[in-house]
Amino acid sequence: MKPNLLTLIRPLAIGVTVGLATWGTGVAKAANVLYNGDLDLIGYAGENGQANPGPLGWNVYAYKHISGLFTDGGDAETWCSVDADQPTPDGNDYGFFFKPFQGTAPSDVIDVWLYQDNPATPGTKFTFSGYPSCQANYCGIPAFNTNALPVNTLFSIVFLDSGGNIVQSNAYDLFAAAAAAGQTAAFEAGPYNSFSGAWQYTTPQVTAPANTATVRVGAYMLNAFGTSGNQSFFADYFDLESVAPAGSPIITNQPAGVVVAPGGTAHFSVGVSNPSGVTYQWQLNTANLSNGGEYSGVNSPTLTVTGASTNDVGHYRVVVSNSSGTVYSSAVPLALMALSINPVITIDGNIGDTYEVDYTTSLVSPVWIPLTTNKLKAATVQIVDPAPISVTRGRFYRAVLQ
Repeated sequence: MKPNLLTLIRPLAIGVTVGLATWGTGVAKAANVLYNGDLDLIGYAGENGQANPGPLGWNVYAYKHISGLFTDGGDAETWCSVDADQPTPDGNDYGFFFKPFQGTAPSDVIDVWLYQDNPATPGTKFTFSGYPSCQANYCGIPAFNTNALPVNTLFSIVFLDSGGNIVQSNAYDLFAAAAAAGQTAAFEAGPYNSFSGAWQYTTPQVTAPANTATVRVGAYMLNAFGTSGNQSFFADYFDLESVAPAGSPIITNQPAGVVVAPGGTAHFSVGVSNPSGVTYQWQLNTANLSNGGEYSGVNSPTLTVTGASTNDVGHYRVVVSNSSGTVYSSAVPLALMALSINPVITIDGNIGDTYEVDYTTSLVSPVWIPLTTNKLKAATVQIVDPAPISVTRGRFYRAVLQ
């Protein structure tokens, strides 16, 4: 059931704050929570409540103040991608395009939410990051932001209780944050043309309060309207870092991606150093799985997928909890040989670090050949080798910090 996002308008529009933070400040053993944070996995039209395709795992919701619910408030677009200078091997690089021109001043303005929900426990610390940008005539720019209903352009971290009610709302004005950081020119630079030239905003670290069951993060455009010329607002490459409270489960062995033949059996396993009192919940593309049919072990350290089909292709992760807190494993893919046999290399590192991924065809006197170089825009990044492998032609990989 879709939550009533109209309740978010008031908390987000009121009490907007400015905060600046840097990755690593006061953050230890952080783990990325988001699924499809780079927005490059795209769903079909209508999946996100909109007329055009949007990013998988994300909710898109648009509302015009007089006209009501609106189905064309935003979508996924390649020209919004921050990866223009570091394209993925398949070329599917997307960002999210908010459409301010769909609103009309002074009254029938439009609100557009792009957000993702994930389980959370009280005491967990969160930091949210992403790459926002806008064009020269965007209505949120101070020179245009003169309507009676002022435009808000925000990143937000919202905590909800088990009933979906807001416990705490933390909203950060992107224009104020850009000005405070001396990044106004980068923020208002228009469509992305390189990762190195885009502005990354990171919120202050916030702690989930008592009664928290869900953390909701995303980008929001409120009270927007059309101007003229180039007036877009867009965002890309989100990352939500969590630091669980002391005593929370500690994952020692992450799940690994699996490639099986159609009808085959796949196993995903996680290791925890303090398993006493721990509960497990496996997910496919952030949706909780239940035992039955092809799935078994959904509440155990090992998930088994029997008779794998196209319906089971996607990214799997496990949410691990105890009385102290909740942690998330890496999201890893299940692929069918008939559909994809391209290896996926997962890099866990620090945002901003640069890694070279190399491959070799033999571990006996190996000759390492560069595959790609990547500056990490999230703590966990998955790299796809564009060259298919086979039973007779395999590859071995390494990631080297530059």
